[in-house]
Amino acid sequence: MDGEAQGGAAIEVRDVRQRFGAEWVLDGVSFVVPRGQTTVLIGPSGAGKTVTIKHILKLFDPTEGEVLIGGRDLAEMRPDELTAVRNTMGVVLQGTLPFTCGLIFSLTVFENVAEPLRYRRPRWKEDKITEVTLRHLESVSLRDRSQDLPDTLSSGMAKRAAIARALALEPEVIIIDDFDSGIDGIRLRLLCTMLRDFQLDTGATLFLSTHDMGVAQALADHLAVITDGRTVISGPADDVFASNDATVRQFLARDTLDFTLPPPSAHVSGG
Repeated sequence: MDGEAQGGAAIEVRDVRQRFGAEWVLDGVSFVVPRGQTTVLIGPSGAGKTVTIKHILKLFDPTEGEVLIGGRDLAEMRPDELTAVRNTMGVVLQGTLPFTCGLIFSLTVFENVAEPLRYRRPRWKEDKITEVTLRHLESVSLRDRSQDLPDTLSSGMAKRAAIARALALEPEVIIIDDFDSGIDGIRLRLLCTMLRDFQLDTGATLFLSTHDMGVAQALADHLAVITDGRTVISGPADDVFASNDATVRQFLARDTLDFTLPPPSAHVSGG
């Protein structure tokens, strides 16, 4: 479906270039994340996916180019405006232990999900926060680890805890970096199904990065392919998959797990 029909672009990355010292880490990244759809940024390790996402979160400022959220250039936002934009997002960062996925390691898994709800849903009573927190931990098979500290989790478990935290907020935009890292095939298929159902149920904008074409084929409405710090092709997923671009054909030629998903649930997220 055309992104304009869904209300335009949630995120636009316009010819972003980033130099660290003498090295150009990004050298021309451009794509659109249509509102109300799932967009996948795919590329090999080291392609620039994480650096691109950090620009979208304004953790980095581009050396050249622009990043727009809801049509507004991040570079022109005041600090309070940037905070307001970030508060519309649920974010799962990439990282290595003990700082993986942006979890706070002095808090239990339960508190990592519950505390952002207390901040963004100040009118919610504690029993409501508890119910929503445990429901989302159950959805990623971590309810039994709710009182554990994050440093006792595997990297895949930490990723799942961070996904539960992001989904519990029911934000307008969900960003997940390195989605498939550390997660086995069966669990990954279940997470793909959960994200697909969540997006359909809430109408949220999902933007995730991966190097797994199976994930992209299962989830993407819109697709951007990046390699060596450059966007090689982007657009509606069906058009990209059907293209003759050499990088796309190389990804499609790889052996990937079958992430054919079951039919969508009638209702997923609850109130």
